[in-house]
Amino acid sequence: MTSYWNDFPGIPEALERVSGIIRLSTESKNPIIAKGLDSLFSGKGKLLRPGMFLLAAQFGKPQEKHDKLAASLEMLHMATLIHDDVIDDSPLRRGLPAVHTRFGKRDAVLIGDYLLSRCFLLTAEYTSPQNAVNLGHLISVICTMEIEQNNDRWRNNISLRSYLRKILGKSALLFSLACYAGAYEAKAPKNICELLRRIGYNIGIAFQIIDDILDYTGKEDLVRKPLGNDITSGLVTLPVLCALPLDRTGTLRKIFSRDGFTPEEGKQILTLVTQSGGVEAAGKYAEGYTNRALNEISALPPGKNRDMLDTLTRRLLIREK
Repeated sequence: MTSYWNDFPGIPEALERVSGIIRLSTESKNPIIAKGLDSLFSGKGKLLRPGMFLLAAQFGKPQEKHDKLAASLEMLHMATLIHDDVIDDSPLRRGLPAVHTRFGKRDAVLIGDYLLSRCFLLTAEYTSPQNAVNLGHLISVICTMEIEQNNDRWRNNISLRSYLRKILGKSALLFSLACYAGAYEAKAPKNICELLRRIGYNIGIAFQIIDDILDYTGKEDLVRKPLGNDITSGLVTLPVLCALPLDRTGTLRKIFSRDGFTPEEGKQILTLVTQSGGVEAAGKYAEGYTNRALNEISALPPGKNRDMLDTLTRRLLIREK
């Protein structure tokens, strides 16, 4: 685990337990599964979703089972990462070769499915029936939005509403579920659970917008994945959506009206999106959603738990790694 949570008392120790639960729950005698998951675990992710689950649980009465539920959320997240990398043909994940790069796409998909099955087993044993339903609904939305995203490649007429729907399924719902389920399972008051659900939603939207921005402006050694991957995949993310009406030459709209482009045109897209103000405009959306989250956080009961969530949210707004 990284040092990302060192400023949050009690969370690093809990996440160490979560990491141990993940490794124990996903053990396999199959060498391909074992090596594939080991390569993913070696990437030292931030464990944001289980961390947020555990933070939210502090607003109620934390229990030992919460570590296991937090672990199941991260296992779900990691399974989606494996599948995403196969779909996007991304060679790197967390600075290391992606699972499909090492073991092939067929085995990578099956490793992701194995991880999902272990997630379900852990969830079924420790969560409430309602949150089990919520998890099932979440997975169906993730799959639906991935299909929509794939169908929308190379289209220059994507609406802002359509983009937000896709990132709702891609990121925001899992953040929202992490916050809501953590509080719900800890028997926090109903109004606090609902407040945390909205906080997680807004953080998740802002987080994904920033992630999309970093595909244009990030540093590869910090982001730990290939830059420009969205561009080469034909994904019309928010920086492009914001840049399209600002590009007076019409070049962007022309390029994104056909299936594919040359490497030179890829570089041209990067320049046009940045110079036209598309990245800056997208950043305003991220800032807006983060401010919504901060306003909701200010309505939580005062104390160290609210302060930690506030600090985390501000840290996620300006993100280089």
